[in-house]
Amino acid sequence: MAEGVVTSVADKVVESLFVVAKKEIGYMWNCKQHVDKFKSEVQNLKDMKGRIQQKIELAKNKGDNLVHGVEDWINAATAEILKAEEFITEEEGNAKKTCFGIGFCGNWSTLHHYGKKAAQTDPLMELKARGTIYESCVSLDTPAPGILDCYQNKNLVDIMTHNSVLDNIIKALEDDSKQVIGVYGVGGVGKTTLAKEVALTVKNMFADVAFTTISKQFDVEKIQKETENARKRIINGEKILIILDDVWEELNLDELCIPFGINHTNCKILLTSRSKDVCEKMNAQSVISVNSLPLEEAWILFKHVVGDKLETDTHLSSVAYDISKECGGLPLVIDVIGKTLKNKDISSWKATLSQLQKNALKNKDVDATIKTVYNRLKLSYDFLESEAQWCFLQCSLFPEDDNILLEDLVLYRVGLEKSKEIESIEDVRSTVQNAVNIVKSYGLLLDADVGDDYSKYYIRMHDVCRDMALLIVNEGSTNHFLVMAREGLTEWSPRNNIQQSYMGISLMHNRIHKLPEYHISFPHLEAANLQWNQLISISEEFIEGLKNARVLDLAYNEISSLPQSLARLSQLRMLNLEGNRCIYEISIIGELKGLEILILNDTGIKEVPECIGHLVNLRRLEVIECERLSHIPPDVILKLRRLEELRIHFTVHCKEVHECLAAVNCLSKLTCLELKVPSLRDIPEGFNCDKLKGFAIGIGRDDSRFEYVWTLKRLLVLNTEYHVFPILRMQKLIEVSRPIMISLGAIENLNNVIPDLDQEGFNNIEHINLKSCKNVTCLVDTCDWGGNANKKFLREVKRLILFGLDKLQVLWKCPDEFISLTNLVNLYICDCHKLVRLFPLSVAKGLVSLKEVQIQLCKNIEEVIWGETKTDEVIVFPCLTTIHLSYCYELKSFYSGSCSIKYPSLVKVTSIDCYKMEMWGHGSHETPKLKFVNNLPLDGGYSINDKNASLSGNKNALIT
Repeated sequence: MAEGVVTSVADKVVESLFVVAKKEIGYMWNCKQHVDKFKSEVQNLKDMKGRIQQKIELAKNKGDNLVHGVEDWINAATAEILKAEEFITEEEGNAKKTCFGIGFCGNWSTLHHYGKKAAQTDPLMELKARGTIYESCVSLDTPAPGILDCYQNKNLVDIMTHNSVLDNIIKALEDDSKQVIGVYGVGGVGKTTLAKEVALTVKNMFADVAFTTISKQFDVEKIQKETENARKRIINGEKILIILDDVWEELNLDELCIPFGINHTNCKILLTSRSKDVCEKMNAQSVISVNSLPLEEAWILFKHVVGDKLETDTHLSSVAYDISKECGGLPLVIDVIGKTLKNKDISSWKATLSQLQKNALKNKDVDATIKTVYNRLKLSYDFLESEAQWCFLQCSLFPEDDNILLEDLVLYRVGLEKSKEIESIEDVRSTVQNAVNIVKSYGLLLDADVGDDYSKYYIRMHDVCRDMALLIVNEGSTNHFLVMAREGLTEWSPRNNIQQSYMGISLMHNRIHKLPEYHISFPHLEAANLQWNQLISISEEFIEGLKNARVLDLAYNEISSLPQSLARLSQLRMLNLEGNRCIYEISIIGELKGLEILILNDTGIKEVPECIGHLVNLRRLEVIECERLSHIPPDVILKLRRLEELRIHFTVHCKEVHECLAAVNCLSKLTCLELKVPSLRDIPEGFNCDKLKGFAIGIGRDDSRFEYVWTLKRLLVLNTEYHVFPILRMQKLIEVSRPIMISLGAIENLNNVIPDLDQEGFNNIEHINLKSCKNVTCLVDTCDWGGNANKKFLREVKRLILFGLDKLQVLWKCPDEFISLTNLVNLYICDCHKLVRLFPLSVAKGLVSLKEVQIQLCKNIEEVIWGETKTDEVIVFPCLTTIHLSYCYELKSFYSGSCSIKYPSLVKVTSIDCYKMEMWGHGSHETPKLKFVNNLPLDGGYSINDKNASLSGNKNALIT
């Protein structure tokens, strides 16, 4: 029996040894399969990392916050890929030394070791599994800059009235027994300015300050959205201040979902209103009055607005002083009249004084105090020429406190045909822009709250000025405006006896789902602004009542079909159907022979019907972002001989792109073109834009939207499967484009980028974005280039993005004197592992426009700037505001030399996981405005990271 047991044990040992031996032999025998699978998994992980990194880059460019963990995943994936590639390189090198090849290797030890290691794919698989989460989501939306973000502190030092109010408000906010503070005063007295000053002054007292404008016709959903984050933080117990600006009536805080009362004493509310009664109804424990300025302070503020000329011209100063007395001590009036007169001669000043002393609006329903404000503001309106007056009044059609798109004013101006002498849309655009600039200079229009990047496209109207505009336009017996914009309307049922005098109707930004289905008559109506509602259909009867309408704006509704009575609008010049995605059939539009502007963007149309070719008076046509669009007959475009401006995006489904573009080339009056095509092959040979005054052309597949620019000439080459070079068919287009924006991804035959592009005519590129072009070793290499090597490369480049360029070793291989980066503003380099250093000092000295530097995941980079000068020269980066360095594991210093560098504009430095960076640089590095280091406010001495250069809290200078 014992013998049987021994035999059984022996059999199991033998069996186990056999299994182990079989497995070990399998590593050797199946080495090639294991290696191939290993390489495949490595490539899969690289592809996933590339996709996620692209989404990260897009999120960062949009300013969104990355989800927690995604950057750690990128780092782990990068490290694992590097480890795997080093293993493959090393083992294949060993195999080549001892074997004919993996399949014919006689070195069994090598095969066994290689196969066994290659079979260990678990770390790759695990990272890939974790990465699936981030493929669908890498970021969280970051809200756009709000009103407080864009606000600049006002100089209130000498304005004691406002300073006193400011102190009283702050004391009330510091008092724990007071939860609601009310501030009241007449319109234009400076309540909103004071509220914003308070917000900036007390921001350290609160975890967050939320600011929302209520207005006369307020939108509950808008207020809830603007206070959403603050409300959440109140629930979480944080101390929050909510500012409710321009409150006209008692608000129900429960309806606004604002946590408040005894259970939420961590929430404080500051409200501003024109009425003390409203403050009291809102149960304000402290009610503070903002009075008009006394004469001395009004004169100080008036001099601030007008400038030094009042100090040097005694005759003018005397008249100006009397004018300041007539401004009623209202900062808004002082600002408007001061800006109106500052560049006028003394006769205009005297005439204004005379009018101020006797002018009055005739509307008896206006409160006497309010009428005083309007009387004084109207003087500035009276100074305006007719074009500027038209723009000012037209702005009153838009909702209160709305950001108004300038291009909308241009289109309405064309549609209303006010000036017969204006011959082109371009002339109208110039006229409108000039008129708006004049009105703004008089203080009657304001800059929009949209951030610097878009501010040039929008304007805003102060609510007091808007009220005045509506009073002006409704003074007479005819040509009135009916304005009920953003008043929360769900229906509109006008009476028949009130329509006769209306010249303009604005019902925009409501929730109206149905228009009257009975006959009404608007004999004088020229413009109907019905955009941004919930209209499902337009009744035949309603359209019949608009027989003289010239502008019909139905954008962003839910209309599915157009009424047949539309054909009777013989005077119609502009029709906007943008955003009505359920509209498929538009043939009736072919009957509108007088139409000059037609906007079909983002509709559900599958084709542009032949009948659109009947619109021979059409001057502007827009057909962009129509996802279902598959058919555009070239004959339609050929027939539109008067077309001046065309915005058209061809989808991959369109079959006649080539023919349509040939037709576009035949439009002799065309001056502006926005175009997107799927591929370079869609551009016909000889396609020429040199006659155009403005164009924006995108080639390739991308979701980017063009800005509202009609005077620039820009070419955007996007990701495309087609090899970029050669592209002689675009030669004419390239020659006249400025700026050119190049965005190339995964291009195989791309290496020596700039000279190659230069030879094709791309000599004025302003934006370069290279992603995953695996053969790019440098941007400029003149060694084997046959061109003129004495030119300056990169001179025009303003934005440079280099991402995932595995073979990029240096930015250029040519003498440094051939490189100029004087216009470079933004530099972003990521995942370029072979880069060791970026700029020699001789080139870095020319970075006079550089504002932002971001270098990430460049694991071998050792220094950003290197080199010395022959003298004690001080280098200055005058515009540099932000430096971000992360996951650059070999980075030793930002600048390796000993020269002194000044950073007069630098406010933020971030350094993450740059473990070897022991000093910023050997010389002196002055940063007088540095505010944040690693996202922490500068307060005393900080380190960029644990081993980095320290910061002197006293001098705000980076030192060793």
